[in-house]
Amino acid sequence: RVELLNNIIYTHTMTKLIDIIYLCIIIVEQFYTSFAASHAFSVSKILQLQKNETESPFADDDITYNSSSDVEELFFEQTLDHFALHPSSPEQDRTFKQRYFYTSRFVKHKKDSNQIDKHHNIRQRESHYESKKNYDGETFAFLCVGGEGPSLTKSVLIDSVHCTGDMIEVASRLSKELKANIHLFALEHRYYGKSYPTFLDGSSPVSNSNLVYLSSRQALVDLATFIQFSKQEYGLGEHVQWIAFGGSYPGMLAAWSRLKFPHLVHAAVSNSAPVEVILDFDEYKNVVANDLKNEMIGGSTECLNVVQNGHYEIAQILSDNTYEAREKVATLFNICGGEESLQVQKNVNSFLGDGVIEIPAQENDPSCEDDLCNIGKICDFLTSESSYSSMEKLANISKKQTQGCKDIDWEAMIDFLSSDGAAVEGTRSWLYQTCSEVGFYQTCHSDSLCPFGKGYHNLDADFEICERAYGIDAEMVTKNVQDTLTYYGGWDMEGSRILSVNGDVDPWSKMSMSNHKSDNKDLPSYWSIGASHHFWTHQVKESDNANIQNTRDNIYNWVKLELDNDREKRLDILLDQKESIAST
Repeated sequence: RVELLNNIIYTHTMTKLIDIIYLCIIIVEQFYTSFAASHAFSVSKILQLQKNETESPFADDDITYNSSSDVEELFFEQTLDHFALHPSSPEQDRTFKQRYFYTSRFVKHKKDSNQIDKHHNIRQRESHYESKKNYDGETFAFLCVGGEGPSLTKSVLIDSVHCTGDMIEVASRLSKELKANIHLFALEHRYYGKSYPTFLDGSSPVSNSNLVYLSSRQALVDLATFIQFSKQEYGLGEHVQWIAFGGSYPGMLAAWSRLKFPHLVHAAVSNSAPVEVILDFDEYKNVVANDLKNEMIGGSTECLNVVQNGHYEIAQILSDNTYEAREKVATLFNICGGEESLQVQKNVNSFLGDGVIEIPAQENDPSCEDDLCNIGKICDFLTSESSYSSMEKLANISKKQTQGCKDIDWEAMIDFLSSDGAAVEGTRSWLYQTCSEVGFYQTCHSDSLCPFGKGYHNLDADFEICERAYGIDAEMVTKNVQDTLTYYGGWDMEGSRILSVNGDVDPWSKMSMSNHKSDNKDLPSYWSIGASHHFWTHQVKESDNANIQNTRDNIYNWVKLELDNDREKRLDILLDQKESIAST
């Protein structure tokens, strides 16, 4: 009995421990996802990634999850070059293993809907559908689109920042309220996570010559190929409609998948998606300034003034160009390399132009509990210390936000981004896509509303990264962004059944469909007031305010409406298939 009791206690303890480990993994994933998905890079952030790197960025992240998880981690063979862009390349016919995740959690009727009893009365079945007016037995497929950032894990279909609050919640409600069957999928983007291709010569997948196979266009055909693969693999007939979900860059891909493959993607929920790609995205930091004075999220005019005045004070001191001036700022902000670091103008530019403190405008969570974790707490800190100057207040926050000294070494960042090590958390892959496709460079011009060092971040800095790390010059970067805008259409895209959802606190909303008046009623948009970057797709919490809950309700109602509108056609296809099988 004692031995049995000990075994029970051990099993219970290990189960709890596994649960705790799983929760910690999700929390860590949220931290890195919020960083990489932001596209808001700074020198100090990138160099911090380098310091945190402890293993090969291509190593398998084999993580043990709660044994009760119903999510499968799987791979399938994907074509490397869908467009034969490099016909002379020995890699022309190559494939790579692309990772995806799947769960049948919301599939109640496990039997394939095509494998019916041939003696069943088809017309009686049709009458059943018409009379019950519900989705009993109907099947749908929801796809969480992967994008830039760290490796996906099984949590993507359980509880993560990606598609939990929208896709999984919609699936759960359709399953409970309408008795529908929902297959859940998540597809990892090529060149991120475990979905890197390998090459015959053994070279790194993130070398400049191998990055040519990384693009949104290749990724969209990946999605189309995956849907066709899954239809066969999981027995999903033509009556099964697919809906794509995504937030940020994946939100762009979700919208574009419906735009380019309407015969495969029935509808798309595009969250916080800046579809109007732009080279010089100076409005990003303009929104940050507005957020700092937004009283709804804890900001104030006084708070904005402290941030602006503090950066101005630093710029004025450094303009003296003396040892004493540089030493004062270096000591105050604990800058790595001390006064010597501030002798290099590019270091100064990166230090001031992207902000000497981190403002979580994009990741703002009104209910977070950590110190300085949202705009409200940062503003409370900045406006409560009356005995300090604005610059000193910023320095106090900077020290709290930085592990060790603050690294602003521009050349060290360029060296890191030019190396294989920058593949960590998808950093090198995403920055390549900014140079080859989308731009989105968050400048801080002298005549802007930017709350940081005005005039210290111009496009020249971003062009230098593209030129030195990827071999793409300024003229080509400019052309690449324009080509992408022309290809997809930006605000002028002609599509249908694409719901755009954006938060007004989110800087990326400036380039979203919600910020553009469209006469196309098939491209509806919705504003989530007080919300940051696709905050409603995160885990559902009791602390979520009414606006976030309403946003999720609106997404659910729209998805249900789109499924309702096409229901008669869908049932006709299903019944025709069943009649054919029965007659056979």
